[in-house]
Amino acid sequence: MDWSLSFGWEAIPDHEVKRRKDETYPIKTPAFAGGLFSISKSYFELIGTYDDQMEIWGGENVEMSFRVWQCGGQLEIIPCSVVGHVFRIKSPHSFPKGVQVIARNQVRLAEVWMDKYKELFYKRNHQAAQIAKEKSYGDLTSRFQLKERLQCKNFTWFLQNVYPELFVPEFHPIKAGAIKNKGTGSCLDVGEQNHGGKPLILYPCHGMGGNQYFEYTHQTEIRHNLAKQLCLRAVYGPVRLEECKYNKKGIDVVMEEKWELGKDNLIRNDGINMCLSASDKNPAMVPCNPDDLSQQWSFI
Repeated sequence: MDWSLSFGWEAIPDHEVKRRKDETYPIKTPAFAGGLFSISKSYFELIGTYDDQMEIWGGENVEMSFRVWQCGGQLEIIPCSVVGHVFRIKSPHSFPKGVQVIARNQVRLAEVWMDKYKELFYKRNHQAAQIAKEKSYGDLTSRFQLKERLQCKNFTWFLQNVYPELFVPEFHPIKAGAIKNKGTGSCLDVGEQNHGGKPLILYPCHGMGGNQYFEYTHQTEIRHNLAKQLCLRAVYGPVRLEECKYNKKGIDVVMEEKWELGKDNLIRNDGINMCLSASDKNPAMVPCNPDDLSQQWSFI
């Protein structure tokens, strides 16, 4: 699970490896995939079944994951279980409202279960932020009553006790949004399926966040942190996204990930003493030139 509220499989953390007696022992997990879980009928009803105001599909597994943990239960992966799941060639559901349906469902779970941390999600999903602003996510009264009746814990407790491995980004980074180049009019974009190790691309600015969402942190990193915590890494040639070195656990920011956003609109890296340029197919590091429009950038 990440700050875009997407489910994904991760490696088992060290503390959980040490807790387990052998490879058949259950694995505690912060979240589960909605298509393959087992729950007793009585407990399912006790904790409020599904949020029946969610629509069609999307987000219900994350909502239930938060609810189970925060309301006194736990989720486990059973290694020796066998589940058959037939994947269709295409979705059997029609989405008259497009992906807005999923964003609306995610807003419902964020509003009820994530407390102040919902803002980290909204920063990364502009459509969800708009739904939250318009309050067009439906009535949440019954879900808050359920939360109170079950005396559920807050999201800070979830992060500290269930998912301490999840890096919590800054609530108020120095700058956040898309990074637009003055010379080309295009924006920095991570490209498709870039989970680190690939160069960035230039793409028309779309204002939707996602692949064009970056944060300039107080550690002077430029982070793209929807799922994995990825940082712009200065190298000679095309700049790359790499897993951020700084993790709040005693590891400092490396020079190749420290950036200076100057008043001249240059994005300079002192580690290699060069500046970011949009003059080529991929954004690349070149000798700094304040008069070169392809080296002038701004957060929008």
